[in-house]
Amino acid sequence: MKNSESLYKLIPMSNLYRFGQFVLDPGRRTLSRADSPVSLTPRAFDVLLFLAQNPNRLVTKEELLRGVWGDTFVEEGNLTQYISHLRKALGDNGGDTRLIVTIARKGYQFTAGVTVGEAADSAKHATLQAAATETSKADARPVEFPTRGTVTKSPPPRLRLRKWFAAAALLAVIAATFWSYWRYRHRVTLSATDTIVLADTKNETSDPVFDDTLDLALRYEMEQAPYLNILGRDKVLGTLAQLNLPPTTKLAPDVARQICSKTSSRMVISQSIGDIGNGYQLQMRALDCTSGATLAKEQADIGKRDEVVHELGVTAARLRAKLGEPADSLARFNQPLETALSPSLEALQAASQGNKLSIAGDVDGALKPYQRAVELDPNLAVTHERMGAAYLFLGKTDLSEASYTRAYQLRDRLREKDRLAFEITYYSNVIGDWEKEYSSVLRLLEIFPRDPFAHANLREAFVHLGRPDRAADEAAEVARLRPSSYYFGSAIQSIRYASRFNEAKSWLAKADALKFDTLLLRRERLIVAFATSDRDTVDKILKKEEQGIDREDFLHEHSLIEIQQGRFHSAERLRLQALGKNSKAGNADWWTIVSALEDAEVGREVQATRYESKFAESELDRDGQLALALALARSGQIEEAGKLADQVSAERPEDTLVQHYFIPTIRAAIKLRQHDPAVAVDLLRATAKYDLAFTGGFNYVYPAYIRGLAYVGLGDGQSAAAQFQKLIDNPGFMVRHVIGPLARLQLGRAQKMMGDEAAARKSYETFLDLWKNADPDIPIYQQAKAEYAKLRK
Repeated sequence: MKNSESLYKLIPMSNLYRFGQFVLDPGRRTLSRADSPVSLTPRAFDVLLFLAQNPNRLVTKEELLRGVWGDTFVEEGNLTQYISHLRKALGDNGGDTRLIVTIARKGYQFTAGVTVGEAADSAKHATLQAAATETSKADARPVEFPTRGTVTKSPPPRLRLRKWFAAAALLAVIAATFWSYWRYRHRVTLSATDTIVLADTKNETSDPVFDDTLDLALRYEMEQAPYLNILGRDKVLGTLAQLNLPPTTKLAPDVARQICSKTSSRMVISQSIGDIGNGYQLQMRALDCTSGATLAKEQADIGKRDEVVHELGVTAARLRAKLGEPADSLARFNQPLETALSPSLEALQAASQGNKLSIAGDVDGALKPYQRAVELDPNLAVTHERMGAAYLFLGKTDLSEASYTRAYQLRDRLREKDRLAFEITYYSNVIGDWEKEYSSVLRLLEIFPRDPFAHANLREAFVHLGRPDRAADEAAEVARLRPSSYYFGSAIQSIRYASRFNEAKSWLAKADALKFDTLLLRRERLIVAFATSDRDTVDKILKKEEQGIDREDFLHEHSLIEIQQGRFHSAERLRLQALGKNSKAGNADWWTIVSALEDAEVGREVQATRYESKFAESELDRDGQLALALALARSGQIEEAGKLADQVSAERPEDTLVQHYFIPTIRAAIKLRQHDPAVAVDLLRATAKYDLAFTGGFNYVYPAYIRGLAYVGLGDGQSAAAQFQKLIDNPGFMVRHVIGPLARLQLGRAQKMMGDEAAARKSYETFLDLWKNADPDIPIYQQAKAEYAKLRK
């Protein structure tokens, strides 16, 4: 009976944990609710078991990670995902009855009343125990050896039959248990960080339509659920370069396995399609990176050509199940491919051709196959979205918004991930509703916590909702998830806006080590150097860049540095140099508006009006119109400013920043000119939560500056000082606009109004030191020197 006893130990008689209607059985690794099974992933089961064994106390994240994963490194995001999965499985919808309570920044508490009982009455255990006991009793009987002359009697037939059935039952249980144990030991399990490389389809038919079409369809299917983590195209292209292979290299299984090994991925998924009679045979395999051994496989015989897309989705779903994806995940994330994409192979072929051109950098060339794809299937939502991105890249805003809107209208056809992604794009790029964008991003992150697109858009939400520190954190997370020159530039810019200059320098050093080089990275290096008073680095960068291919951009950056120091004549010369016949489209208009606003702020209203008069008949984009309206208001042309503000407000009724940042600021500036500071303060009350927003227009904490001037007009020095201090406390915003140094002067004026002359003198001295080399004819500079002279008496 040694084998039976050994087998019996594989299924220990463990305790049952009961809470509410739930029963948790560690021995059988099952969770049931009112005798109905509840589906859990193996790791989610382990997390729940640990919590149930430690009820009604704080279980720290570290304790939970160590108890479930041991010494294996696991990111907290994975734990959060499992907790979310458990809450859904338990019907834990919050409120007063929440079973798993999050203790902020510490861990979790399992609040249910847990009772522990024996599991001996489990049916399967009882069967095994009975069989084992019966056999043990038989072994315990004395053994009688027949002697000569004795006759051995056979047991009665009914007894023999009963023993045979008992032995057969025992063998059946043993066999089933060994089979389950073998499958458990040889199952494919994936962690949240395991990545999978998709090989290109091997087309063994004579129909070329399958060459690229099935690659697109397979990737779409495999990315439906958060369970599988497919290696990104950018990582694939980067690894091909490391392998000294061209970006157009076809990813045959052997090449895909090289990429798999190079990126420490878990496996390769390959597929092939071949002719079989009048139909086709589709095969899919999951391959081990190193050996090429088959870990799982699926195939389908397909009768008709127009059934291929559908059957690919069904076959891939079965493979997903073999790769360990839970049944509830498969049921939720299984939108039919012919609905989510298209049943038309020709439409998918055209879409795939457009994608290849876009990835290769030929965005304009991608539009023709994209247009053919949506002509073949007008419901191909993903291609409408790609067209929107292409038009946006080419500066064709109206066409971009039309394509994004069509994709949004078709979103219910899509898998859940794209449905939320298209909402995010529509809210941000079309109507500008950043509150709705933020809500959709949070829902996407709840399902796909490691998705770079989701984190990048959360960063965008924080940027536009006035939360620069959170934006910086998210941008850094994206750069860690997908290190690239683009994401590094975005991270450094966001960190600089949060005024975390030392951190920005650290990221710039990392970018140098990785040999990342873009215009944004080089521009941020200059801005950070100036913000931290590193004059040698500023001079070095300007000397080099003003002779390089981005000369125009750096001449403008140089002009902003001059403006910060009150040198307006020098800034004007630099801008004239930059705005030559080869200047970038739209640059001349934008920098002329910037000059008008700067001149208005320092009292050079004649110069401001000269600039503003150039735009009487100009076609400006939204940001240009809003900046011009503010410049008009600040220089006293309030009627024109009001008309322009009303026009933009009517055109953008749902735009968060237009309605809650730009328009109130412009109208408050108009009220200041009309000597009505009380109304100006009222107009700006609701904008306070967006003061630190990055707007694409005047990103310089302008509402707080105008609000401060309004408080000065009311004689409320203390409230005014608080507003100007907000600008001073956020140098990452103020380092590129004239109201940055002017906030020091305005703070001094507010302090003088409060009667704190010592503090006022200090503020004036700081401003005058910043402008020690300023042009002597600037009106506000002349006023500041005169006011300071009186303070010194």
